[in-house]
Amino acid sequence: MKWLADWWRQPDHFDWLSGYLQAHGLGTNTRRLLSGLSASLLMWPVAVVWGPALPHPVLALALAGLAGVIGVSMAALWLVRWPTRRQSIVFAMTGSTTIAAASLWQVRPVVALMACAGLAVTGGYVALFHNARYMAVNLLLAVAVGAVQVVRLVNAGEPMLGIDAYLLVLELNVIVPFAIQIVVRALGVDLLRANRDPLTGLMNRRACNRAIIGRMLTSADHMFLAVAMVDLDRFKALNDSQGHAAGDQALVAAAHALTTVCQDSALAGRIGGEEFLIADVVATEHLTHWGQQLCDAIAASTPRVTASVGTAALALRYVGSDDADQTLRRLIACADSAMYDAKRCGGNQARHHRRDGDGRVDGDRHLKPQRAERD
Repeated sequence: MKWLADWWRQPDHFDWLSGYLQAHGLGTNTRRLLSGLSASLLMWPVAVVWGPALPHPVLALALAGLAGVIGVSMAALWLVRWPTRRQSIVFAMTGSTTIAAASLWQVRPVVALMACAGLAVTGGYVALFHNARYMAVNLLLAVAVGAVQVVRLVNAGEPMLGIDAYLLVLELNVIVPFAIQIVVRALGVDLLRANRDPLTGLMNRRACNRAIIGRMLTSADHMFLAVAMVDLDRFKALNDSQGHAAGDQALVAAAHALTTVCQDSALAGRIGGEEFLIADVVATEHLTHWGQQLCDAIAASTPRVTASVGTAALALRYVGSDDADQTLRRLIACADSAMYDAKRCGGNQARHHRRDGDGRVDGDRHLKPQRAERD
């Protein structure tokens, strides 16, 4: 049963898969596709208004209207930007409960079972982006609602038709989601192996950027993306005087120090020889002492090296789904410039890039920070 426990505990796919799709130029088309899928919730109010008479018509119309409003809202959201993880879960669970409710309200049990088969679509979406718990909710809805319709068919004198249709519903709702999740999980494992720095175990540059973009796209608009560029001081001198083995030990110690001092939500990568990138989504752009904490952690980890740190932050409300990559590049450039300012001042210290104006990171003007203040 260990495999079942591992499957149940596996993490959500939403952040890293969002970044992967965006990095490969698939973000816009994926959003359009899912916008159309969201808009399909309008079919329920249409069926209630123009379909056969239903029991409790007022309640059915109210629920159908609510589902339609949610569907249109999610369709508009997918067209404008990538939703947050919470919004995505609401979309999936709304779709599941809408299909289940529509099936229960259907007066003809065969048609209701056909509608219940549509839960394979929401199950596939959950398997693609989310985790086993939401898959289980979707599957339980399919099992329960389908069983109700089978009982109705048995009572109507059609037991074999009910059983055959029910088996089809179960096959679709088990095979489709689980097949999708197997593929996504295999892809995630391969990416994890390919995108790790073999020395420190941190993400490499490409994987780190992809993960940050995924976090940018899926975080709420009122949050801020904070990045820190960390460069070890006089690292070449350490390699030249004590050998590359000593340099490797210093890199491993620095990586361990950075991951220890950072929050669990932070993303960390080794993006160059002695350069590290840290990113996190935070509630404020005022990064009080964050950069200095990273400096102190590295200085305490090994007597051989210190680090220069540059930090910068950006309000996520300025990030669009189509320009997230360029925005991240500009923000990293701001932190990089602040880091070099700290290095020019002697190293083992931090500088924070302060933006002028409304807080956007926009254009070449921000690539050279006019003011880099000490933490």
